[in-house]
Amino acid sequence: MTEHNHNHNTELNISNEEELLTLFDENGNEVLYRKMLEFYHPEFKKEYVILAEEGAQSDDDDMIELIPMINEPDESGDGGKLVPIETDEEWDMIEEVVNTNMEE
Repeated sequence: MTEHNHNHNTELNISNEEELLTLFDENGNEVLYRKMLEFYHPEFKKEYVILAEEGAQSDDDDMIELIPMINEPDESGDGGKLVPIETDEEWDMIEEVVNTNMEE
């Protein structure tokens, strides 16, 4: 197992380490996602992950759809569950973080 250490005080802690996750869609089908970005935000005191469906292709007109989620770790700090973004303020903050850290 990997240790999950974050400075949860005042800094925005960002990780660009990619990882594949298997999630289930609304029909119960397995869907493979790539974790594109993970960060802890001190103002909201939450950890966020930005996912993209694995194998999704972008062309000149369309961007790959990014799916932001809140990562709620379990009591041991490993694993946990992904839950939807809760507020407009969080959506605005995530958009700013993504635009700043994923410009290519």
